[in-house]
Formats: sequence, structure tokens, C-alpha cells
Amino acid sequence: MGPFDWQESGSGVSSSDNTVWQACVLAIVAGYADAIGFLTFGAFAGAMTGNTVLLGIALAGAQYADAVQSAIIIVSFLVGVAFSAILGSKLPLAGILAIEAAAIVGAALIAPHFAAPVLAFAMGLQNATMTRFSGTSLNTVFLTGNLQKMMQDFLARFTGSPRPAGTGPTESATIAWVWLAYLAGVAAGAFADRQLTYPLLPVVALLPLALVRHPAFPNKPGIR
Repeated sequence: MGPFDWQESGSGVSSSDNTVWQACVLAIVAGYADAIGFLTFGAFAGAMTGNTVLLGIALAGAQYADAVQSAIIIVSFLVGVAFSAILGSKLPLAGILAIEAAAIVGAALIAPHFAAPVLAFAMGLQNATMTRFSGTSLNTVFLTGNLQKMMQDFLARFTGSPRPAGTGPTESATIAWVWLAYLAGVAAGAFADRQLTYPLLPVVALLPLALVRHPAFPNKPGIR
């Protein structure tokens, strides 16, 4: 559970404090960053499975410089996760997102060899900071587990197969929205990579929107 996931309600019952709107904003940022990372740096910003594949391929081909680079990117992502845990009780969400924004700006302006780990740090920070949205536990930076839960819920409704704990139509809809947002971010990042000198910079403007609990996306269905 991320440090900004839960809030005590007046009735004493904990409920998710983050909305689907916020999840979609963060997923757009992550998709955008992954597209730029892959196209510009030859590595993924948030998909550590992909970077582990690149690490293994580099090791098998005795391309040790590439292997070291992939390992540094993975470690940087984990450092971002650690920073989220350390800073979560000390800074408000706006402060955490400001650090992420600064890291993305830094990655946009420095040499690619150093930029890829900095961008991975930003994605690790983001992914660990907010992990529950409208009562659903999911990641905004990598999607494999999210899609698995959505498919298992779909099969459970039509075949009677076991359903993952805590999933249902609302959770599946949230995952679908986040997947679409991530895809839109990837497309926007790929377009920016072709058109802009510093393609990472525009996505920073989206991060303040992750502070907005949009009324169209309530915390829980039927609860205000």
C-alpha cells in the first residue's frame, strides 16, 4: 500500500482516497515516459520486466557495458520505491510529485546514459506512492498484473472460474481506463519524440492534475 492510499472516514472505516481520474493521469505520465525511454534511451522507464530481459540479453552476449546500464536502471527504480517509503510520511503528495517532476525535467536535459536511470527513479517513486484507486489496488507504471486481474474477473463472471480477491466490475472498469490512459501516454510520447527537442518536458505539466480528485471519478461508487 502506498503512503497516500488511505484516509480515515468519519465513520472510522478506511476507504481509498485516490480516484480513477488520478490513476489515469499517472498512467498517461508512465506511458509517455516508457515510450520516450525506449525510443531515446533504449530502455524502459517503468517496465522493469523489459529491462530485466535487456539485462539478460546483454549478459548472454557479453555486452557488459549494456548489462551494467540495465542493472543501474533497475536499481534506480528500486531507489525510487524506497524514497516513496521514506518520504511518504514526511511530505504531502504534492511534494512527492514535485520530486518526480524534477527528476523528469532532469532526465530531459542530461545525457541519455544518465537520463535513463533518473527517469526510472521517477517511475519507481510514482508507482509506490499511490497504489489504490477507487478501492482498487493497481499499478500506474506497469500493467501486466492489472490486465491479469481484469481478465480473471471477466472469466469469473462468465465461466464461474475463481475471481481474484477484491475484484469485480468496478475494479475491472478502473483497470480498463488505466490501460487506455497508459496507451494514450505511449502514443503521445512517441509523437513528442519525433517532434520535440526535449520530448520529456511536456509531460511534467500533467503531474499537478494527479492532485485533483475529479468529481467524475468518486472514491467509491455511491459514496461521496
